[in-house]
Amino acid sequence: MTSEKKKDTSHLAAIQSKDTDDKSLNNYKKQLLGDVETPFPNDPRKVIVKEFYVLFEDGKKIVLDPTDKKLLEKLKKEPIEIKEKAKYKFGVGFYIQHDICHGLKMKLKLAKGIFSNTEDYVLGSYGPKKQIQEWFQKHYDEAPSGYVMRGGYTGTGIFYDLDKQEHLKWEFKIKIVQ
Repeated sequence: MTSEKKKDTSHLAAIQSKDTDDKSLNNYKKQLLGDVETPFPNDPRKVIVKEFYVLFEDGKKIVLDPTDKKLLEKLKKEPIEIKEKAKYKFGVGFYIQHDICHGLKMKLKLAKGIFSNTEDYVLGSYGPKKQIQEWFQKHYDEAPSGYVMRGGYTGTGIFYDLDKQEHLKWEFKIKIVQ
């Protein structure tokens, strides 16, 4: 493990030391990589997803930790409530460490009976940073409405990258209410 971390750091150092006379490339590298720091040096994971958000158009924000097993068990009994026709969007907070993560993606699947919807979101490529990085959907979605669409939905969230490495998979429940 230790040699892997050193190798990753030297990979990043090699990227940072190339083309130092190209001002625009240096600005891009600084924006992508920032000051390369590892928030959790003893954790070998490259991507650590710590927060899942439901942001409503009125400003209300629900923040959940998708790695908290107690919270996930609680959500099975007390799902996230969303009013029908409410405008909302999903987001995530995550850490990248040890190396660049190319093509981070999030797949969300919501299902109720025969109704099912799967969305695949491209979050982008990120460099390691000590602070949490956030991503939100660009546009608000509208919660379904009507008698048939109200009720409980099961959800699955998966974070993976271009190398098809799965970083986190979790389940949650949403309830559409009147």
